[in-house]
Amino acid sequence: MTETNTAIADMVRGVAAEKRFTQKRIAEALGLSRTSVVERVNGRIPFSALEVLTLSQAMNVPVTRFFPETVAA
Repeated sequence: MTETNTAIADMVRGVAAEKRFTQKRIAEALGLSRTSVVERVNGRIPFSALEVLTLSQAMNVPVTRFFPETVAA
């Protein structure tokens, strides 16, 4: 797992907390099992680009919210 993937997982956790998205709600938005979401938010498996885009739409935030400034810049 790269630092970028770990940073994206951290950002997803942060935005999810801010928007009050539970792991179950993330799983429903992505069409994944909760176990698969846990693997992603803990940084064990990277989020795909489509998953990040789907989450941005579900959480009603710009997709750039899921990327650390050093990656998004």
